Amino acid sequence: MKCPECGAEIDNNEVFCTACGAEIINNVSEGSEKKPEKTQKKTSLFKKKKESSVETADDKKKKLKLVGIITLAVIVIIIAIIVAVNVAASIKANEGRKLLEKVPLGRDIEIIEADTETDFDDTSAYGSVEHIADFDYICESKDSIAVGGINVPEWAIVLKKAPNNAIYEAALLNFNAIEHNWMGEKTALAIDLAVVEFGTSIKKAERTLGLKPYTIIKKSSDNTSVYVYRYHYVDDETENTVVKNLFVTVDDTEGEVVDASDATVDYMKLILGTE
Repeated sequence: MKCPECGAEIDNNEVFCTACGAEIINNVSEGSEKKPEKTQKKTSLFKKKKESSVETADDKKKKLKLVGIITLAVIVIIIAIIVAVNVAASIKANEGRKLLEKVPLGRDIEIIEADTETDFDDTSAYGSVEHIADFDYICESKDSIAVGGINVPEWAIVLKKAPNNAIYEAALLNFNAIEHNWMGEKTALAIDLAVVEFGTSIKKAERTLGLKPYTIIKKSSDNTSVYVYRYHYVDDETENTVVKNLFVTVDDTEGEVVDASDATVDYMKLILGTE
């Protein structure tokens, strides 16, 4: 380096000029001033990185919160849709049940149509119903469903007439009850008939059973109605699926349950039979 006073060449580490004796202080002061400058730059850069890191963490929290809100909203919407579908199905099923309750037995078809404000036909719009039900007159829901791949109405009211043309029997075929599974509701075990309390109302009995009637049959001969519920379970010993129809008889005069019985549906013959 050169001496700032005389311009003589001197060693970089010299404190005094060897030529003129001047004190060399510029390098030391400049070096000491630059070091803090570099440190300050590094410190500033670290702060920026730290601030950037904090902002990213906040962003992640906001994103997670947003995802949580969206997920909760989707769950609420799904639950609302399921409830709405079940309510709609229940309302449709009740349409047929309410119509059945309006049918006055012991009257001819003209009076029944006038009292219920409903038109009855003598044939079904579905070949499947013609095959499974014996009737003289029928009224079917507007909408249809598929049960086990077979197209049927959601519900149907079928009537039978006596030789004097008076209607002596009316039945509701509630296909809604077996729409998801033709074997009916699944239970853990066979239903103990003792749970059906005699003398109680059919509504209370249904709450105890937790089942919807697949068929309701009204008879004028003894003023009774038979409610049929279908369910299935897996037998612990055989590990076979057992399908049962449970019959609850109600005295329509008193509105009380008077009997309960069940019968096994031999569907294995249908599936495994050779005829």
